[in-house]
Amino acid sequence: MDLRVLTFAEAKQPEFKEKKGEGYIQYGDRNDYPNYLVDLFNKSAKHNAIIKSKVHYITANGWKGSPEAEPFIKKVNRMESLEELTRKVSLDAELFGGYYLEIIWSVTKQLAEIWHCDYTKVRTNKDNTQFWYKEQWADRNEKPMVYAAFNPANPVGKQILYVKEYRPNMGYYSLPGYFGALNYIESDIEVSKHVLGNAQTGFSASKLITLPNGEPSDEEKRNIEKRFTNRFSGSDGKKFILAFVNDTQRKPIVDDLGTSDITKEDFGRVDSLIQTNIFSGHQITTPSIFGIAEAGKLGSRSEMRDGYEIFKNTYVNSKQMHLEGVFNMLFKYRGIEEPELAIIPTEPIGFEFTENILKEIAPKEWLLEKAGIDISKYETPQQMQFTDEFSVFFEFGEAKDGFNIWKQRRRFNDDSEYQMFAEVNQLQANVLDLMAKDKRITPEVLATTLEQSEDTIKQVIKKLIESGYIKPSEYVIGEGIDSNTIIEHTLTEPLADILTKIKPQTKELLIRYSYEWKDGFSDADIDTSRPFCKYLLKADKMYSRSEIETISARLGYSVFDRGGGWYTKPNTNKHSPSCRHEWISNIVTRK
Repeated sequence: MDLRVLTFAEAKQPEFKEKKGEGYIQYGDRNDYPNYLVDLFNKSAKHNAIIKSKVHYITANGWKGSPEAEPFIKKVNRMESLEELTRKVSLDAELFGGYYLEIIWSVTKQLAEIWHCDYTKVRTNKDNTQFWYKEQWADRNEKPMVYAAFNPANPVGKQILYVKEYRPNMGYYSLPGYFGALNYIESDIEVSKHVLGNAQTGFSASKLITLPNGEPSDEEKRNIEKRFTNRFSGSDGKKFILAFVNDTQRKPIVDDLGTSDITKEDFGRVDSLIQTNIFSGHQITTPSIFGIAEAGKLGSRSEMRDGYEIFKNTYVNSKQMHLEGVFNMLFKYRGIEEPELAIIPTEPIGFEFTENILKEIAPKEWLLEKAGIDISKYETPQQMQFTDEFSVFFEFGEAKDGFNIWKQRRRFNDDSEYQMFAEVNQLQANVLDLMAKDKRITPEVLATTLEQSEDTIKQVIKKLIESGYIKPSEYVIGEGIDSNTIIEHTLTEPLADILTKIKPQTKELLIRYSYEWKDGFSDADIDTSRPFCKYLLKADKMYSRSEIETISARLGYSVFDRGGGWYTKPNTNKHSPSCRHEWISNIVTRK
């Protein structure tokens, strides 16, 4: 009799062996273990949901950092922000227990860009000092590219930073944190296949038909099977097993196989066992925060919050601290001494306020807006009494002509103001870079190239001369009416040395606010402006944020939000809660 024995399977365990003549360590017996882990991620619904939710909670709402770090946070490479890069990195860390970063150094030996490397495409040697990259490791014709390990002492070209989570006796490659649950993740996939098979064929094979007329050829076996299928099986597929034995004394036998092993079990209990062990492998105590419902449990808001706090304190915080440590370290090689990078936290669900609390703390206008009521139809904007109010502004502020204005922005908040500081600092670096390439470059060309006003560029050049970073020289070329005066700006030190010295001069650069016309309006509209706006424009002052907040407290409303009062657009019934003027944030230095 032709018998085949099936044995119980065990999840794939990786073996690390050096590839002879190549130098790298094979990742698994067939050098494809990362692809195996990706396959589990794609095929197990529970495992997939958990990994994705972990990445969401770890990367949260993106990054915040010092003003100096903001430009690099927004553009960590040509294509991505740090937030976009971190989501890829975090997915690799959860899926494989480690990740690769491609570090690109500039000619000035500073970190220029950070890129994510697909974990499945990289292999390494015994001491992780070299890395081999291939698009398809199964393709023997493709030659791998070899990269050196991250080495700040030799900041040249492209390097690979390999970060892996610690595991005792780990070896050359990382292993995922859920490694102990691999059997159950595979079981989840196999059980789902069984369910699909039953759904497609009705149920598993239930009859064993033994034919005693000898062992026919393979072609005869296929013909007999086809005839049985056509005669006794329905359109959903065969539900029997054929066995051929060499015993002419016996008659054909039909045995009842009954139900399959999985059907005999309480399917709910099997699924629950798999689910529980997958949760344990992933260190999960509250499945509802991962979008996984449990039978008989509703998952109240308070339960989800409590569960998230436990998960955050026992898992998320350490993962975020790890990422913050890595990227704070890398940003310092960008020349940013204090990046102060931190991940902005998130919550699984928002907080709800009762109606009584909202009545106490919410502005009336906000409540009407949420109710869908257009207040302009029911309220007539009242003329504000400005006689006492505008006098408050004369008690504060400084004359505008006492400042040099570096940069202005009409919409402002704390983050954008920090960005303005960083942009001023970056502008100096960009001017120096262009001057290093062409010492005769003019302010006009600099302004066009850097998309800045000519006055701003001239202020930057003046500041760089005062700081001793560049030295101007004049040369006369030609004679008489054909003569031209050429101004050269020569760097006093190598560009790399100067760039390390340039920092945001927060003691010299100040943020001040001024009251200006909105786009589309000008002094030609002054006659129709309110007395409040007329006097404030005439005052021509600069105010600090603390002064504006003090004035707001005195007046009983936010001056930033309200401006000169309600404005009705001519010949319309459209109203604006502020007039034709607005507050502008300015980066300034004192003259």
